Amino acid sequence: MDVLHHFDGGVPAPFDIVDDQVTFDLRPDRHVLHVLLRGTRPGVRVSLNVGEKTAQFVADQGLLVSRDGLRYEALPFDQSAPGRLSVGLDEGGDVYVATAPPYGRDNLDRLLTETRTAPDLAVRLLGSGGRATPLFLFGREAAGRPVHWFIGGEDAWECAGSWVADAMVRELASGGDLARRLLDRAAVRIVPLPSPYSATQPAASYTTLEGRGLYAAATWGDGQPPPEFARLRDEVVSTVRQGRLGLLLTIHSWHAARDLSGMEFIRTAGATEITGARLEWAKQTLETLIRGVPKGRAHVAEKIWHPGLARDYLLAEHGAVTFRIEITTCGQLYQGFAGTARHLLENTAAVTDWGPALPR
Repeated sequence: MDVLHHFDGGVPAPFDIVDDQVTFDLRPDRHVLHVLLRGTRPGVRVSLNVGEKTAQFVADQGLLVSRDGLRYEALPFDQSAPGRLSVGLDEGGDVYVATAPPYGRDNLDRLLTETRTAPDLAVRLLGSGGRATPLFLFGREAAGRPVHWFIGGEDAWECAGSWVADAMVRELASGGDLARRLLDRAAVRIVPLPSPYSATQPAASYTTLEGRGLYAAATWGDGQPPPEFARLRDEVVSTVRQGRLGLLLTIHSWHAARDLSGMEFIRTAGATEITGARLEWAKQTLETLIRGVPKGRAHVAEKIWHPGLARDYLLAEHGAVTFRIEITTCGQLYQGFAGTARHLLENTAAVTDWGPALPR
């Protein structure tokens, strides 16, 4: 049995192989494993040595296993000892194993290829600093039309958010009734993977040009985010300055750390506070957006938990009300992600007034 790393060139976790057991060391808090086990025999066991935080992220999800590297099923873990999770594999041969449903450049290339003929779709590359972010644009540009932004894969390794955004692109590219209802009144911008590096690199790998560390890739409030994120932020700010911002939703994933998909907005940022009619609108919109979302739950947060993230920056600097959702992988994978995408698009289409998203 050999261990080959297969996912966009990332570095595999340390491992050792003894007889028919391979053990990966994910301590102290390494959450993500994406590897190909080549030439396994039936009955091989895959074990993970995990810290407390990693166990919280993956234990209730199970080990993700695939034969083709495209679609994964979750196998439940045995907790054979404190800090040790293990799974037995019934079949031999080549097996892909993961702790998060992989989404990287190969998936993005497949999406670009398979949707390229959609009549209402254009694709732009947001290039900056030698990096490029594909931006999927749906709908007609027209003065006064709201622009909805859906951004997945913003934080390192949070692949479920990318799968939801991917499913959104496919739903709108299909040209069905949902696409027509939404695009008759608004333009839609979708980013499944802002950075080719955000699929594989650990959160601490992002730095400014001066070498100062950033929180994952999502600190919009930083003076110099990584260049692809700075360009994405500029595009959103342009929409705000045109007075056309409708929904901005960043799509994250807390893996299986919680068994629900939680959506929120924040009420305060910097010197800005959402009050009165705008607060009531935001609460009502939040309840509409989460309606029917698999495992969905809504929450109003007083303030951001980490300063400078998109909804904190946009509220503090531009007075914009925006939203975040965290997708769970506890008890759901691709079917749940696709269902989440459809409901989010349906619910966005159901909101008829986006004016309060921006200050009057």
